[in-house]
Amino acid sequence: MARPLGIRCCALVLSAMCARAYAQEVAVEPEITKPDDFVYVAATHEDRIGRVMLPVFVNDVGPLAFLVDTGASSTVLAPRVATRLKLVPDKVRLKLLRGITGSELVPTVLVDKITAGGILLTMRDLPVVEPRVFADADGIFGADAFGGGCLHVDFAHARVSILQRNCPRVGGDWEVLPATLKFGGLPVVAARVGRVKVTAIIDTGAERSLGNPALLAAAHLESQAADPATRIQVYAATSQPVFGNVIVTPALHIGDVEVANLSAVFGPFEVFRMWGVENEPALVVGMDVLGSTDGMMIDFKRAQVRLLPHLDPGSVIMRQDGVPGRIRH
Repeated sequence: MARPLGIRCCALVLSAMCARAYAQEVAVEPEITKPDDFVYVAATHEDRIGRVMLPVFVNDVGPLAFLVDTGASSTVLAPRVATRLKLVPDKVRLKLLRGITGSELVPTVLVDKITAGGILLTMRDLPVVEPRVFADADGIFGADAFGGGCLHVDFAHARVSILQRNCPRVGGDWEVLPATLKFGGLPVVAARVGRVKVTAIIDTGAERSLGNPALLAAAHLESQAADPATRIQVYAATSQPVFGNVIVTPALHIGDVEVANLSAVFGPFEVFRMWGVENEPALVVGMDVLGSTDGMMIDFKRAQVRLLPHLDPGSVIMRQDGVPGRIRH
């Protein structure tokens, strides 16, 4: 029997899942907004999933709270924002909404201008999607808006920066990973689950990490998936219902960063077929992993993902290159 509460996920064009959690008002860097604006950035804790949000102005109205989603190739609006701006969704000019469970055509609105700090988008047809699938935010700020520069999230100090240049230099305590940009700009890095090599897709819009059946089989976790107690419903942006299994995996290794006891949601989700990785072990790395670090950078110009692991006292290890490493239990 399925649990009554499940995981909400969104996929707007190429977005995998959505974050749903608490947020707090924090200070911001001048590259993003004026001092009287706001940014939300919440680290992941044991009992809640963090999210990254920033203030956005649409047609000079705002600030509006938008979820920053590296897994979304398109910026989108919530219906209440379209109503506030007196924009009527066009049911003729439709866009294809591709989600975890399937695809749907959704109406769009023509927006004259979107601004967030130094970023400017003009004359965009934006999909209008119910906010229940993306943390009840006013919209999603997708890779079309920031994919050419640097996304820097400082969880330790509750700051987020979106820069139109390369990411700043980092020290040796950061893990710097080469990445490839695929599926419309999603950062993809090499990782391991136990001894299994996986394609790891970095998605700041993902509430929970998401695994495919190929990874389930390669990691020999099928017996756990057979347990009905692990079954959970996934709420997607599209109307098709889908179920998955919450399974604790062997340790996840991303470079020299180790995440033990990861609970990922496994299922034959449409998103893996859409991305062409349904037949190879693949994992969407969500905020349950990313938000547990002290910091994260995605350098789209250099094609790098950088992680600053949270230092757990007593857990410093020596890496093969002789540099002290970090481990999260």
